[in-house]
Amino acid sequence: MTDWTLFYNPAPVPTSWIMWLVVPLCLSVAVVYKTLRAKHVRQVLREVLVLMAYVIFGLVVLGAVLWGIQRYWPS
Repeated sequence: MTDWTLFYNPAPVPTSWIMWLVVPLCLSVAVVYKTLRAKHVRQVLREVLVLMAYVIFGLVVLGAVLWGIQRYWPS
């Protein structure tokens, strides 16, 4: 295994794991956004989960649409 230095040589990540990095990214964005916007602290967890589901669903739909355009657009 090769040595890596933070911010100089990134840690090796298998290609099959790249798409799973979207989940913590969406979670962190949802937590920050909903923590600032929530009216009551009791609602933060539910609102974070709902926003995270919306974002991931939107990314899946956008990816499917872009794949369809790239695959079936007449060239």
